[in-house]
Formats: sequence, C-alpha cells, structure tokens
Amino acid sequence: KDYKIYWKKNPVAKIKKGKNYLSPELEVISDDALEPSSKEGLLNFLSTWLDGYITEQLYDLINLVKLKNNNQYLRALAYRLYENNGILKRNSVDDIVSKIDKDVRRQFRKLGIKIGRYHIYLPKMLKPKAVELRILLWEFYNELKHNQIPRSGLNFLNDNEYKFNKKFLLLCGFEKFNNYFIRVDILEKLFIKIIENSKNGKFKINSDMMNLLGCSKENFFSLIKIMDYKKDKNEENLFFYYKKR
Repeated sequence: KDYKIYWKKNPVAKIKKGKNYLSPELEVISDDALEPSSKEGLLNFLSTWLDGYITEQLYDLINLVKLKNNNQYLRALAYRLYENNGILKRNSVDDIVSKIDKDVRRQFRKLGIKIGRYHIYLPKMLKPKAVELRILLWEFYNELKHNQIPRSGLNFLNDNEYKFNKKFLLLCGFEKFNNYFIRVDILEKLFIKIIENSKNGKFKINSDMMNLLGCSKENFFSLIKIMDYKKDKNEENLFFYYKKR
C-alpha cells in the first residue's frame, strides 16, 4: 500500500489528506515535460474518478454526513456511525437510540442502518470491497500502520491463531469474545436463531447455529458460555438459558 494511483504499472498520482477520511485529495506525479493544462486536466479526471469510486463503494457511509433530518437523535446517531467508520457497539449509543421513536426508526432501513442486539452498523459496508476501501482510507487519514484484514468469507476467528487488535477488528466488522472474533452481522443472525429456537427461556443448539459461524463444536460451546448463556443442569447438555447479570 503506497497510496498511489497507477496507469500501466506507472504511478500517475498520489493520495493526500482531504477534509475527512472519505474525501482524500490527489497530487499528480509528473515531470516538467507535462504541460500545466494537461496536468490540471489529468488531476480533474483522476479526482472525478476517485470520488465516483468511493461514492459507489461506500454510499451508505457517505450518506450519513449528508443526512438532513429534523430529529436530533437520528442525526447524532448517524454522525457517530460516520465517526466510527460505519460500526458502533450498541451499548455505547443506547442513550441516543432510546430517544429515537418508532416512527423515526422506520427510516433506518432506508438509510442502510441496522440496529442489532450487540451493534449498530451498515450491512453493506461489511462487503469485502467496502471493508477494504474504507479501512484503507481510514488508515491513511489517521496515519495508522497497515493491518491485515481478515480473509473474505470468514465469520469466526480464533485469536490464538491470528493475534488481532480488537479495535481494528471491530472496524473490519468483528466483535471480540475472549479469544474469539465473530463477524457482527453473523452474530446478529445467531442471536435471532437463538430467539427463534427458544421456548420458556431455553434453546437447543443445532447444526444451523454452528454452520452459521463455521467453527468447531468445541469452539461454539465455549463461545456460548462467554456470551453468558448457561447450561441447564436439569436438561441435556445441549440446552442453555440466558444468564442474567
């Protein structure tokens, strides 16, 4: 990653800091042989292309800062999402969410915002191309060292194998539970499956739940315990109930 734009394997421009992490600027790389008018034309062309590409890939994220709404709490939530690259822990903004009434919450889907059990996020921004681009822009703007983005298609990571930074992984869309990382949209689907299969506060772990995460049975049972689901001593080992703190 050298933050340059190439044409036929030759660098033609380099990225510079803009007004925010989603609006980088460009500087043309050229020698004295290039006329000023040609240089300006190339800069305009490349800038238009880059702006268009970022808008296409990260529309839901960019749309957050363009939001015009009379509800101050919805605007506050949108701005917090933008500030955190499209993903927030639910408990960090519960005070804001609780003040947004049901009528306003209907706009969430239109804005691409998902209010989950554990997180508030932009589902489309978890797609591989979107993750790669927004992380690249975020690292450049904040002058951070390059980090390895988890391989596309992985929903479950064991930290004993990867040694990831949890703040960086959250930007990529993964939540940490002790030694495990779970992709936040998959975590939400798991929570829904548990609710759908619950009766009298209990549920039975099934293959669909484990297949959703793509982890071993041993890791899945360990994860469930970390998530505060407790075995029911009076039932088979596959039954759990939610342990209230």
